[in-house]
Amino acid sequence: MNPKRNDCPGNRIKPIEHTADAGFIIKGRNIEELFLNSLKALYILIEPKHKNRDFILKKISLEAPSIEELLVLWLNELIFLAEKKKIVIDGPGLSIEGNRLEAELKLSEGDINTEVKAATYHDLSIKKDRHGYYTRIFFDL
Repeated sequence: MNPKRNDCPGNRIKPIEHTADAGFIIKGRNIEELFLNSLKALYILIEPKHKNRDFILKKISLEAPSIEELLVLWLNELIFLAEKKKIVIDGPGLSIEGNRLEAELKLSEGDINTEVKAATYHDLSIKKDRHGYYTRIFFDL
């Protein structure tokens, strides 16, 4: 499944054509926005549907040897939660210092339309230029 360009809002998330997996070019003015836009890209793929607006708060702390590995860890944590029918509602509170992430997620019961196995390390790098951060991320479907 390749997401369509019309599925991606704005110019911060763009789909990449791929034969087997789904990929995106993702941009953010800062590293936190890059991670939040990566969450949005994942949700374009899985198409979550909330069952209700009741929610629980969940704090997560993640640490990885590199910022790229932290992004994969973050996305795989969100995929795990989605498989457990816990869908993030609203933008999570998120902070990143070095290769450590702290987030407070507002989770609601829900279903997903498309299963994603994992975020991958394929062709993954996070770059910074004068406009902010950008990356390419692929999801194994």
